[in-house]
Amino acid sequence: MTPWPSRIAARYLWTARKQRHIAFLSTISILGLAIGVFALLISIALLSGLQDQIKARLMESSPHLLIEPAGSNTIDDADAIAAAARRLGMSDVRPLVSGIGWGANEGERRGRPVRIRSGSILLPPGAIALSRDTAAAIGLNTGDVVTIVAPRTRLTPFGPVPVWRKYKITRLIAPALDDRSTEAVLPFDEATSLLGTNGKPTSIEMYGSVERAEDIQSRLQRQFPNVQVKTWKEINRPIFLALRLEKIVLFATISLIIFVAALNLISSLSMMILEKRPSVGVLRTLGATEGNVYSLFLQVGLFIGITGTLLGNVLGIGAATLLDRYHLARLPRDMTFLSYLPFALDTSDIVLINAIAILLSIVATWYPARIAARLDPINAIKEEV
Repeated sequence: MTPWPSRIAARYLWTARKQRHIAFLSTISILGLAIGVFALLISIALLSGLQDQIKARLMESSPHLLIEPAGSNTIDDADAIAAAARRLGMSDVRPLVSGIGWGANEGERRGRPVRIRSGSILLPPGAIALSRDTAAAIGLNTGDVVTIVAPRTRLTPFGPVPVWRKYKITRLIAPALDDRSTEAVLPFDEATSLLGTNGKPTSIEMYGSVERAEDIQSRLQRQFPNVQVKTWKEINRPIFLALRLEKIVLFATISLIIFVAALNLISSLSMMILEKRPSVGVLRTLGATEGNVYSLFLQVGLFIGITGTLLGNVLGIGAATLLDRYHLARLPRDMTFLSYLPFALDTSDIVLINAIAILLSIVATWYPARIAARLDPINAIKEEV
């Protein structure tokens, strides 16, 4: 059997439709909560969809495991590490040599620091590939000669002098995307000779199973404690941190809409309490306790809050699903790498949004319900007379 406070709460809500001002405020509260939940769901879905695309591209462009030396500049047992990684499931293992040098245009006396890296690009002897922005910065183009000064010296009868070599630019590669991107590419043998690593790599990139990357990382780290093993997540940790912070800020900002809607709930419930003061007085004289009255109006507010939250869920989840499944939010192909805006909703996000909406509804309902519970029954009945 339904408790009597619940039955009276349902009756108050049903009769409120005949009182236009209370019905109007209740409707505004429901719509406000629905719009807030909808806006938060659709915004988080869009942000999650875009972040999933970014993470997918990071998985494609970043090595699944990166081996770096610890306490030295080169990896001594690179062959053993590569063999162990292949046995564990890493299908593509790439020993690399990288370092910072100085790229110079001797004719115009211009230069800048250049990040050098060995690569799989096929180059003739004495050739180099430069990024377009690096070549433009020092005023060179395909066919020109660039002087690369290595970050080391060699002893001569006149003392230590820098190690430098001249290369012909035979290819321009894509511009560097960040400060750590490759700006100059040389064959492995030439890079190790220029940078003086004696044929040893300075890092090893591994590609294979993304799902097993962390398991393989722990096994390699135990087997080879003299190197650092990083997964693709650790390599891109600053980017992931920025994405997480972006989601938190967006979540907090859009949640203010739900907060404003909760303030409207205070107004509508306060108006209902004013209208029902005589009824509350009668209930108190018939034996209702403060807790009964408090529970009654708390249920009224929760019904309004839950109704608005459910309506917002229907609109938000439905819109996100339709927009993503049928690619309704299309983008120009020549402006971005995406052809449409992706939408993705995690169950945890939906649960958190609903929890916030219900919690704010409870907080907004608490004060008016508390005031109603503390009404003096004698004074409340006199108002009816």
